Order: sequence, then structure tokens, then C-alpha cells
Amino acid sequence: MKTAQAVCNYALLQFLPYPETGEFANVGVLVACQEPCLLEFEGEPHMPERVKAMFPRQDERVFSSAMHGFIQEMKRVQDMARNPKACLQAFGESVRRRESLFRFGEVRTILSDDPSRLAAELLKRFVRMEAPSRREPSVLAA
Repeated sequence: MKTAQAVCNYALLQFLPYPETGEFANVGVLVACQEPCLLEFEGEPHMPERVKAMFPRQDERVFSSAMHGFIQEMKRVQDMARNPKACLQAFGESVRRRESLFRFGEVRTILSDDPSRLAAELLKRFVRMEAPSRREPSVLAA
């Protein structure tokens, strides 16, 4: 018997040190599901080699310090999201465009058999650029 899939939204966290160029690298992912109620963030705590190659003049300490603060903020937001409505509100506010080293890209929708593992899977695929597993999640238009 096939288990029901959860509909989840996600957005990739982009590192954008020079906004005027529009160049960015994906460094994290935020996932939100209404059923089950879930808000989960996964991010790279230290500057990945791929990002160093893209932005060689960018100070690694600045990246790590800024990401540390971002991760702490995401933990605070996750702790506040205790019901489906709060999860969606927190997700919407978190992905809102801001002037910062980090910003979220477009919101996407995906079906998942296991929402609790989705953020880690998306981090591997879109941030660490690892090959997708055989059972690739279904991506829907947002």
C-alpha cells in the first residue's frame, strides 16, 4: 500500500555578496509543510569550496559569522512555528526578499513521502550538487 505524500513548499537560500551582479550560490534550504506541521532549515555553516571558487575575494569568516547568525534566527523561527498556520506564516515571512548577504529564491512546491528528511535531501541536491537518489521527489510548479 502506497503512503500518502505530503505537499511541501521550499526555497533555496542564496549567498549574494555582490547584489549588483546578480550572481549567487545556493547555501541552504527552508522547507515548510502544513500536514504534517513542519518548518525545517538546513544550511552550510562554513563557506563551501564551490562558493570560495565563485567569490574568491569574499572573506570566509564573514560568511561563517553571517551564516551562524542566520542559522540561529532560523532555529528561533522554527521554535515559534507550532501549528500549521504558524508554519506557513513563518515560512512566508522568512522567504520575503531582503537586502542582505543571504536571501531566499523563489518558492517551489514538492511532494514528499518523508517531509522530515526533505530539507537534508534538497540540501544535498541543490546546495552540495550531489546526484539525486533513484527515488527523486516530484517537483510541482509553484
